Amino acid sequence: MIRGFLILITVCVAFASFLAMPQPLLAETAKPSPIAENEYLRGTFELARHLNGFEKPLLSRGEFVLSPQHGLIWKTTFPFPGVTVFEEGGIFSVDQNGQRDAMAKGNETRQFVTMISSVLSGNWNPLESQFNISESTAKTKEWNINLTPYPNSFAGSQIELITAQGNAFVQEVVIIKPSSDQDIITFDGQTIEPVPLPTEFNDLFSDGRAK
Repeated sequence: MIRGFLILITVCVAFASFLAMPQPLLAETAKPSPIAENEYLRGTFELARHLNGFEKPLLSRGEFVLSPQHGLIWKTTFPFPGVTVFEEGGIFSVDQNGQRDAMAKGNETRQFVTMISSVLSGNWNPLESQFNISESTAKTKEWNINLTPYPNSFAGSQIELITAQGNAFVQEVVIIKPSSDQDIITFDGQTIEPVPLPTEFNDLFSDGRAK
């Protein structure tokens, strides 16, 4: 289970990275909207998990909040409600009563979460050290990016390729695993809004709960 959430963090890293995409990669296409420290991104998602041996994908839907100051909230509403919080202190599940349970901590987890924070702050170097990043040569109004993990990187044994496309926002992320299983995440209804976070989201973060 922890491996699955580490993969999800990698997706979030890739997702966040396009919000800080350097100009040369996207010179002729619509550019992603950056997130400032005093802003946050919110939207909805659908995750279609294609597994070998299953005719139809396993679907989940929900909403997310991405904050440079706090981290990421991944709130599933279908088929079962659930909240996962990714922040500097680790990965936590939060039940309907607000009870937080640690799902992953330690150096590896901090490395993932630190990478998210670095990318959100516009520091491209952490992602470049883990992935070979290339732009699709297709001539479209959308940008298309391929991220191939280096063999010795933390994602190298879990992910074969990540592709993403979008315009002002990320629209789709595809994660191809060595087993040939695929996760396809589509994003919709994305907006960048000024802080403060709504109380319902702010209280899910450790620092928000302490206030």
